[in-house]
Amino acid sequence: MRNFLKSAGVLAIVAAVGGLLYLKTPSSSAPDAESIRDIAAKYDARIIRDEWGVPHIFGKTDADASFGFGYAHAEDDWKHIQESVMGARGMTAQYKGKESAPQDYLYDLFKVREAVEAKYETDLKPETRAIVEGYVAAINLYGIEHPEKVAPGILPVTKHDVIAGYTWMTPFFYRLDGKLEELFTDENKPTVSPWQQQSSLNLPEAVRGSNGFAVAPSRSDDRHTRLIVNSHQPMNGLYAWYEAHMVSEEGLNIAGASFPGTPILAQGVTPDLGWTHTVNQPDLVDVYVLETHRDKKPTQYRLDGEWRDFEITKSKFRVKLFGPFSLPITRDVLWSEHGPVLETPSGFYAIRFAGLQEVRAVEQWYEMGKAANMQEWREALEQNGVLSFNITYADKEGNIGEVYNARMPKRIEGPDWSKALPGDQSKLIWQDYREVSELPQIWNPDCGWLFSANATPFKITSAECNNSREDFSETMGLEPRMTNRARRALELFEPDMTITEDELLRYRSDTRYHPQSAIMQMVVQLVATPSDDPLIKEAQEVLRNWDGDTTKENRGAALAIITGTRALGYEYIKPEADPMEMVKKTASELMEKYGRLDPEWGEINRLQRGEVDVPLDGGPDILRAIYADRDGISKEGTMNAFAGDTHIMYADWDESGKLTLESIHQYGAATLDESSPHYDDQAPLFARGEYKLMPMTLEEVLPKAKRDYRPGK
Repeated sequence: MRNFLKSAGVLAIVAAVGGLLYLKTPSSSAPDAESIRDIAAKYDARIIRDEWGVPHIFGKTDADASFGFGYAHAEDDWKHIQESVMGARGMTAQYKGKESAPQDYLYDLFKVREAVEAKYETDLKPETRAIVEGYVAAINLYGIEHPEKVAPGILPVTKHDVIAGYTWMTPFFYRLDGKLEELFTDENKPTVSPWQQQSSLNLPEAVRGSNGFAVAPSRSDDRHTRLIVNSHQPMNGLYAWYEAHMVSEEGLNIAGASFPGTPILAQGVTPDLGWTHTVNQPDLVDVYVLETHRDKKPTQYRLDGEWRDFEITKSKFRVKLFGPFSLPITRDVLWSEHGPVLETPSGFYAIRFAGLQEVRAVEQWYEMGKAANMQEWREALEQNGVLSFNITYADKEGNIGEVYNARMPKRIEGPDWSKALPGDQSKLIWQDYREVSELPQIWNPDCGWLFSANATPFKITSAECNNSREDFSETMGLEPRMTNRARRALELFEPDMTITEDELLRYRSDTRYHPQSAIMQMVVQLVATPSDDPLIKEAQEVLRNWDGDTTKENRGAALAIITGTRALGYEYIKPEADPMEMVKKTASELMEKYGRLDPEWGEINRLQRGEVDVPLDGGPDILRAIYADRDGISKEGTMNAFAGDTHIMYADWDESGKLTLESIHQYGAATLDESSPHYDDQAPLFARGEYKLMPMTLEEVLPKAKRDYRPGK
């Protein structure tokens, strides 16, 4: 018996050791620092930080400029660049735990890495590969110079990591995740959207607005051409804008912004032209209901009356447990003729979506930034590698335009493509995409102005210049939505036949709700609803007297907006709770915190960053877009802004084509360094609605230089 117990003890120890070895996260070999430095030495970039800490990067080649951009961004935001690499490898759960496991499975399900490795050399031009590889060289150089910041296994970052980040991320901007979530019960919905990773609030809808405005010489009072770049993003995290200026002797000269892990600026302004993006929601996803030969672990599905074999591979990833340990996960990956297949509580569904395994987004954005005129810019657009987004354009020649951009599937007419489709008919499996010329767009309208505010593409200028819905196929799924921002833009711009600079900037930062907006309609209903509750009656009186404005001084905005976001969601799209219950809840909290129901809006609506704590105008779905924590009032008594207006640019080309460019960032260039003066130095200007001048040449930058250096030299 004693020997048996001894043997059992040894076996238990062996099992425990084996278990720990099984769970220990595999370690990778240390990066070759000498090789990384040798590669970096091939690039020569000069980074000049201006008085705001904004990096102006100068290089002989575009690849040099991309190298400098990568290094500067790494200095300011290594944490999020590193996180972007995790996502681009489908390894987020290994670093962050089980909440990210569905994300990593979908990465494998979509075969992102396989596509990038197969297409990198064939689908991308040498010039594009050069900027990607210059960027990678900079990230690796910074990483070996600052090993204390680098998570295990991150280095070396590869060229495939950069492209995989685009391939994986971009479909979620048109809400692929929303379609996926519809297939699951509430208990089983995967949290996979990039939008849902931006704050502890888990609010994907609250960051999806944006504004863009273009005014032609024919509509301006002084014959100038003007463009407002105003994409709304989270103020922090992986999808917060980072501002930079890139110049090369090969013709690159662009100031704008981009996200961590990207080697180019996704939107911006050059001396010749500029553009901005706003999110659109065309129907780019189709879901097919599959009939399988058995309910559990099927290997076949029915198509055109025959049983077809699934293509079955494996998804393998790890989920962080504690310390150096992680749980290895292996799951089947099924593909049908339609595309990737999901098993859900209600059955098996195939997914087909625009941009599955698309690798050319970086190339299109790069060539848009290199274009010298409208023709070259539109030629870059024809690549259709950027999967969605409205695009508002203007240039020094006085051209303006707007495109409802999408990688639009070419579907057969007849079926209701907005619903789940039968999976047994191959005629429903589309193969091709529409040309960009087939999409809704307006170029140089006689009306002389255009805007975008995440609404229908058929109301983007004066009525007589808009496109007609009847001219475009129902299979595109073009949204009919009208945001408050769109309603207010039409109300402000349409009657103004000579738009001045001051008027354009005032319209951009307008603070009012339109009477037909969802929140104003809710207020009307609340005021008209009978109640015997004294608190609700008092609240109704405040709402009755509210004028729909959201200036800092406004009394009534706090009660209306907090109630509205709690009842209708942050963008007033989807009802979430009973308005009467929410107005009572909000009124009670306002009384408790402020002793009144109508404190000034600026007491509550705040920008809090570092040493800065300042009041803000604006609110959700306002042209001065500010999204703040609606439950902050019940916690701290204030609402800190977390999304909306962030990086903004104002471009003005005079009659001779000379550019004046101004910009503002909600915080500053130092994304994470709280000790830097640039952590929050732009916040007061942002709160006041002011801008800073953006120099575009070396001669203009040098007098503003506060730091001048060459990474790796």
